[in-house]
Amino acid sequence: MNKLRQQIRKILHSYPLTKQFIKFCLVGFTNLFIDILIYWLLTRIAHWQYLLAAVCSFTVAVSWSFFINRRWTFRHQEPDLHLQYAKFFMANCVSLVFNLSLLYFFVDFCGLHDLLAKLVTAFFVAFLNFALNRFWTFKAVILKAD
Repeated sequence: MNKLRQQIRKILHSYPLTKQFIKFCLVGFTNLFIDILIYWLLTRIAHWQYLLAAVCSFTVAVSWSFFINRRWTFRHQEPDLHLQYAKFFMANCVSLVFNLSLLYFFVDFCGLHDLLAKLVTAFFVAFLNFALNRFWTFKAVILKAD
């Protein structure tokens, strides 16, 4: 087990972009939990329409994601927090459009249950979202092995 851990650590130090993506995905799992929980509460308890609930839950999750990704994933120290948050939010709005399009497609055209469709959609959106945020929002970050 210790040898496996050392090999994994060596790989991550050799490929810092991979390490960032893994961190981004770990934060993404917490985002997904927040997103789905709020979505579930809005659709099942408050009886909101599913697309409106998806917009609201996504917005809350994005705000959480910004602060965690800024500090932990990308270790970014951009002095203008408001500008960086605006860029992050815009990148995530692009992801939101992609997210809603896929959600609509999977629910209304493929007949998937909305919660299952939300999980499937999250997988595809993760790659787009990482690319937008890594190469635009947090582009000044120099990758380091830490």
